[in-house]
Amino acid sequence: MTEHDSPVSPSAVTNHVSTGRRTTLKAIASLAAAGSAAAITQRAQAQSWPARPVRWVLPSAAGSAPDIIARMLSDKLSAALGQQVIIDNRPGAAGNIAAQTVARSAPDGYTFLFGQASTLAVNPYTFKSTGFDADRDFAAVINIGVSPFMFAVTPSLKAETMAELIALARAEPGKLSFATSASRNLSHISGEMLKATAGINMVHVPYKGSQQAAADTVAGLTHLYIDSIPAMSSYAQSGRLRVIGVSARSRVPGFEAVPTVNETLPGFEAVGWFAVVAPAGTPADIIERTNRELNAILAQPEVGQRMRGFGMFDFGGSSADLDRFMKSERAKWARVMREARIEPE
Repeated sequence: MTEHDSPVSPSAVTNHVSTGRRTTLKAIASLAAAGSAAAITQRAQAQSWPARPVRWVLPSAAGSAPDIIARMLSDKLSAALGQQVIIDNRPGAAGNIAAQTVARSAPDGYTFLFGQASTLAVNPYTFKSTGFDADRDFAAVINIGVSPFMFAVTPSLKAETMAELIALARAEPGKLSFATSASRNLSHISGEMLKATAGINMVHVPYKGSQQAAADTVAGLTHLYIDSIPAMSSYAQSGRLRVIGVSARSRVPGFEAVPTVNETLPGFEAVGWFAVVAPAGTPADIIERTNRELNAILAQPEVGQRMRGFGMFDFGGSSADLDRFMKSERAKWARVMREARIEPE
């Protein structure tokens, strides 16, 4: 203090501190009240939900297998909720358009994504930009089911088992090829996972659709064909292709004679899957109700039978189960992409 400065009285300091403290306490009280009001509003919304139709956004076209499954489940969910569940087909950009739509929707329980493995676990590593963050933008609701892949060889190949195929590939690196219905889809990446896990070199041959990929493998133009059970079953049952492995953790009902790949390569699992997720911030009560109703629907024998007809297994579970599963799937496919040196485009 200089000689020209006026002294500050202790009472003025005390009054200033007291005023500041009161202002801070008022701000804290206002924030707490706002938070409490928001929580009350959210609980009220959840209790009255659904008060209008609910929308399921699908990354698949009408008439596709995912669309048929979603409509079967949404019809039953509509009856359980007393409100219509509407299917909104938004195909395109490998599912990114549908996912963007849901990620940007209000978290009010009226919009959900009927997503799949490619959209929620693979696209973050195959696209430079998806327009959404798979980790942060969605809240897990329920796993609809997993869909394993079948690995089948052309009958002329001298490989009766997965172990024999691996031995052939190791003996002649780069000579054998594997066919899939497209490039950078889950069946392709599953083939890359097989290569990395087994330490083999096979040439990937991508096709535009399953039919030609299967036909060329039957003809011996390619040696291994990887696809879903529905796409593979007629070739397997007729003997036109020899199925040597299924990519699930355990043997698949209806194909119990087919060993899993992990019986030869422990820990190997590569499956497609469908899941219902909601925009992040959707009320927990709404997520829990949706999970509960869908678990009950998936437990119905006729629903399970139809799901298995689409090559789907391991239905349902808690939202926490799905959250853990999706995180583990993203970590797995990120590792496979790095090992296969598949760069995002």
